[in-house]
Amino acid sequence: MALLSFALVGCDRPATTTAALRYVVVFDSDGGNTVPSQTILHGQTVVRPLNPTKDGFTFEYWYISDPLVEYVFSTPVTGSLFLNARWTEIIPSELTDAELIEADIANLVDTIIVSEYELYLPSKGKINRSTIRWTTDSEYISTTGFLLPVPDGEPVTTGVIVGEFTLNATKVSHSFTVPLYSEADVELTDTRVVPFTNVTTEYEVPDGDVTLYFEDGGYVPYIKLLDFFDLLEGFIDPGVEFTITKTDTTLEMMYQYYDADFDETYDLILTVDATENTISTNDPGFYWAYVYSTETNYGRHIDYVADHPEDYYEEGEYVVYDLDAYFMDITTVDGDVVLPYYIVNQIFAGSSYYNVYYNYDGLFGIYALPEAGSSEYRAIKVSSMNNEDIPADLLVHTFNMLAFDLDYFYGLKDIMGIDSYYDILLAQKNKLLNDDPEDFDYALRDLLLKTIDEPHTSYGYPSYFNKSAWEGPELNQLTYYGSRFQTWYYDGYVDVDTAIETKWGANPDGGWNAYGPDRPHFWFLDDVTVSILLDDFNTTDMEESAVYDALLANQQLKAADIAAVLPEIAGGTKFFYYNSSSETNDQLEVLVKGLDGSYLGTYHDALVAIGYQYVLEATEDETKGAGYFVKTVDEGGTSVTYMVQIAFDVDFNLFYVGIIDKAPISFAGTWPFVTDVFASVQADSAVYLEMLFDQILAIQPDLENVLLDLSWNTGGNIGALYRIVGFITDQPFAVSGIDGDTGGVSTYHVQIDGVPCYSTLNWGLLITPLTFSAANQMATIFMENDLGPIIGVRSGGGACSITPILLPNGTAFTMSSNNINAYRTGTGTVEDPYVYNHNEFGIVPDVEIDIADIYDADTILQIFPA
Repeated sequence: MALLSFALVGCDRPATTTAALRYVVVFDSDGGNTVPSQTILHGQTVVRPLNPTKDGFTFEYWYISDPLVEYVFSTPVTGSLFLNARWTEIIPSELTDAELIEADIANLVDTIIVSEYELYLPSKGKINRSTIRWTTDSEYISTTGFLLPVPDGEPVTTGVIVGEFTLNATKVSHSFTVPLYSEADVELTDTRVVPFTNVTTEYEVPDGDVTLYFEDGGYVPYIKLLDFFDLLEGFIDPGVEFTITKTDTTLEMMYQYYDADFDETYDLILTVDATENTISTNDPGFYWAYVYSTETNYGRHIDYVADHPEDYYEEGEYVVYDLDAYFMDITTVDGDVVLPYYIVNQIFAGSSYYNVYYNYDGLFGIYALPEAGSSEYRAIKVSSMNNEDIPADLLVHTFNMLAFDLDYFYGLKDIMGIDSYYDILLAQKNKLLNDDPEDFDYALRDLLLKTIDEPHTSYGYPSYFNKSAWEGPELNQLTYYGSRFQTWYYDGYVDVDTAIETKWGANPDGGWNAYGPDRPHFWFLDDVTVSILLDDFNTTDMEESAVYDALLANQQLKAADIAAVLPEIAGGTKFFYYNSSSETNDQLEVLVKGLDGSYLGTYHDALVAIGYQYVLEATEDETKGAGYFVKTVDEGGTSVTYMVQIAFDVDFNLFYVGIIDKAPISFAGTWPFVTDVFASVQADSAVYLEMLFDQILAIQPDLENVLLDLSWNTGGNIGALYRIVGFITDQPFAVSGIDGDTGGVSTYHVQIDGVPCYSTLNWGLLITPLTFSAANQMATIFMENDLGPIIGVRSGGGACSITPILLPNGTAFTMSSNNINAYRTGTGTVEDPYVYNHNEFGIVPDVEIDIADIYDADTILQIFPA
């Protein structure tokens, strides 16, 4: 069986010059038995040896110089060490073990309370070293020693935690009564000015700084809401004009939003009330309508039809964010409303995929969740708090914020029959309330993967309290997941892959058979019926034109003079301009239809004519066989060197040119990019399908039937999905949904223009349990719009888009959002009202066939075309 393919993969850091240093660690047992020394590499940790023994003494721990400070074995070694053994003399006593235990209990009575958030719960008694196991029936006390606030109105003022003390064969239980607390009004006495750095290219937000507020000695950050809005100009559309109204305890923000698609203007009003401790709005659109467009063009060819006669909208109940219910407080500072920082980030930025990550040292603008190893990821994970315990106040705040996020932003809460996720978190408080950052991450992983247990919800990456190199808990074993996920995995990945092997054979390279070389991109079931495999809904940042457009090309490349670095591409019938730029370099790739292989020579000469040098050396590397062109130009006083590669793909009849503002150091060295036309085609599903149709119709111009195969499709981008629907129908198609936040329902219509449309063909859809997320939405749209028969096995579900969540301790995860896909039934009359049905648990096919027969031509042709 192949390994799971959805685990997060980290990126090792490059070795430093100190990595090869070795240090000697010597153990002085002070009269005990000899403990061997150890040789440790720089940055690694000492292996804890077996405890030494010494007649008449009990070994306590190892220390460096101060006998009262125990050496921490998880500390990275940066020099040679001399560790000493600390002993406690065994003084003969006539006291019984029970009396010795009582001494340990008496010592704890005075030391068990650390703060209102925290208890001291040692595993051994300090006086006589009895072993202690802690239990409690209180929902406000964890056995890890942390206290949760008591809700207002609850008559509870104290709680009990029980310690079972064991010494030799004697056991004594003792109940400790500890005071509990209710969340009081926050008093912010400390401030810190922290820098803000935008590390994503999706929004152009200028760097700056902002003041954060804290309780005395506290770690939970607060921010003025207006400061947050001022900080994020560029994410927040600078053209939006806010009207601000303030009282002593309230803030009202109002702006107008013009919806060009529907030619309507809305007054959007937000009210933040520090007395009521609530955040409310007259329209939930307030939280996203001020957001500027992303740099990436995801919406090409998509038009939302205004005033379609079958559109429908039913308003839900507007949500009021009640912070009292989650033990968080809104207050004021200098007449301005101040809120917990991560409340502000989640409500006013994070729900639109832009997050401002706080890592104690600063704030960082990121898009979604950065990939491990990226510069965004490295920027946020390095902190002065690395390898520290999570402070008690921040840990409790993280617990409460987790409940808030799940209750307000997890779209499946009602579908799963959950009243509040507090009940589930309280049942797991002894794991989640853990100040060891790694233990917290393991507890969060188990909550998400085993308890919540749906494939859209998963662990992201660890907090800034972890070691910066730690990549988080393992995710690639089925035992870490719950029963629903495991069933989906076996019914989907395993059973579908077995059917693929039966049809096209095993993958000779190992791994999933779906990725084997003999599985085609399309295959004919008979002379006029083709099945097209679509395993993803991919989109990329690109533009298109019918003739070469230098302005479009330079939108991606941003050259001072595009004609000086990229000659005009003459001829061609369609141009695709890919923005392949990275965080450090601008790059353009162009695919051109309507040319032939002879154009390679023509364009070669055009490049040389404007000053490019052609570089080609002997090589066994097939990716370098065509060489490259290089040219240095002056752009505003700066020398910029461009590298160009050209190719012609005979499979797709595509001319290709790629250009980047960086050249290789040498031909034999690493190139900034290599030509891969097929990868470019696959990067966008609409381009991929267009190229496949060119191939299919060249083989069979009298094609009649198309079966779109989503049997191995686990989702992707909704915009890419819509563009694929444009190949199937030239009519507006209905898209229905449920707002998991408000309970509102809607149906709107989408028109796709600009992709080839084959609406005269008969279309069908093939689905399996692996047809998930966006692919499941395609099945839903297919059914609601009656685009053709759906055959196969019930799809795998996945009703929601994914939203990223950042917790106050810096740990991140993704979960199903409040955007719930649905299909509408009924006619909208009083007798037959509209009913909106979510698709979380899949779409049942019109004709169900055994999973073993999903690629059997005879079985399919008995069903399709109808």
